Amino acid sequence: MTKQTCHQLYSLMDELSLFSHMAIGKIETYEFSNIPFMMWPDGSPCIPANLYILSLLERAGRGGNRGLSTRGSKGGTLGEYASKIGQLIRYCYHLNIDLIHLTDSTFTAFIDSLRDEHSPVYPSSKKKTEPTILAIGRACLTFLEFTGRLNGNPDFVGEGGTIRITHQSYTIKYRNGRSVTKSYIHHHSLSLGGRTRSVFPISDANINKLANAVDSLSKSRFINSRRKIMLLLLEYTGARRGEISRIRVEDILNAYYSDEPMLRLETWKQDSSSERYIPIHKMILQQIKTYIEIHRRKVAKKLKANKDDGFLFIGQTTGRGISADTITSEISALKAEAGIKEKISPHMFRHAFITKRFVMLIKEHEIQNSDQFRQALLDVQGFIAEVMMWTGHKSPESVEHYIHMAFKEIAGYAKTVSSVLLTTAMELFDRKQRELLNRLKIDLTIDEYEAELTELQRLRDEDFEIARRRAPAA
Repeated sequence: MTKQTCHQLYSLMDELSLFSHMAIGKIETYEFSNIPFMMWPDGSPCIPANLYILSLLERAGRGGNRGLSTRGSKGGTLGEYASKIGQLIRYCYHLNIDLIHLTDSTFTAFIDSLRDEHSPVYPSSKKKTEPTILAIGRACLTFLEFTGRLNGNPDFVGEGGTIRITHQSYTIKYRNGRSVTKSYIHHHSLSLGGRTRSVFPISDANINKLANAVDSLSKSRFINSRRKIMLLLLEYTGARRGEISRIRVEDILNAYYSDEPMLRLETWKQDSSSERYIPIHKMILQQIKTYIEIHRRKVAKKLKANKDDGFLFIGQTTGRGISADTITSEISALKAEAGIKEKISPHMFRHAFITKRFVMLIKEHEIQNSDQFRQALLDVQGFIAEVMMWTGHKSPESVEHYIHMAFKEIAGYAKTVSSVLLTTAMELFDRKQRELLNRLKIDLTIDEYEAELTELQRLRDEDFEIARRRAPAA
């Protein structure tokens, strides 16, 4: 099992085998990995919680029958459930209350205790928002329903139970005439206010600040180059941090040597075999290829005792693939170095990527308003495929909250070109040309500058041609 942190009451089991059935006198098993193992704060196993986690292994995840995601250093979606119910386990432990002895008033007190927590970074601010408390409360209620059935008390959590809940439902009506009714459980201590999660894209100004902070923060050429590539991929792929950490050297080289480069990404939040391919510019691939051939190769060769696992991003001292948490740590370090005060996270690059792509797609398809755009998402299969290929979302409804942001930004965009790929190629070339000019002032000779500019122009023209070939016929 991987070591638990001081903030969570679970460890991840690398391997778990469970009985499935008997077949011709032989025991058949189900194999799982990265499964949370729940504990009380004193380190002893929490049996009700572990039985509940096992019950969740049968729950359908995204895609219907694929199961809940367990990817990542925190156990994916299953780890999120463990983290949420762990807060109730900790609360009961410190008050010496057995889970089955909770009452409606003590559950209310638990929810109130979550509201009373203050941020360790900003003491005047609350640690948890109401949407976060709502998510924790509902997860804990579902866990307590299971605990009641486990103890022979199916009404422990119910409309007339020890912990009183109500069953609520709402209907979503889509513009294609389809409607979906969803239900949820509710407790009077939970607030329904602020249910919509705010999505904040990172600004272009802060992206530039992070990029400028790389050179002043980096202690080695390897780390310097790795950070620059990391920022490029976050900005130009819209990938989740876990997806970035899983990119392999062969994925980059396969895209680089392709006539129309498509980068393979493992799609997280889905099952372990899900992947997608997204367009990527030659200018970016060339820079990554240089990192692979010079900086990454040097570290891998120095640490040849450790077998190269093939991931693009490796640790300087281990030579092994980095975790998604390392990407978050790198962004945090660059944020501090850049003196950025507002919140910055790797996922904000994804929000910015999706919003910008929607803006470009709206311009390309000449869609005038958000209602028309929603209708296009629902009715035009080609449009759906184009959007979902980039984002890795499973349905158009999943990206609803980006539509208003796209139309909010649309007024500020110049009507230059219609192709999304052509637009991003132009923006990327301008940025790299500015970077070359800055390097000319510092460490490049005139001959080196001219050579790199010529190569950059060649790659730009190649990206332009690829974008034109991909552009839809008029």
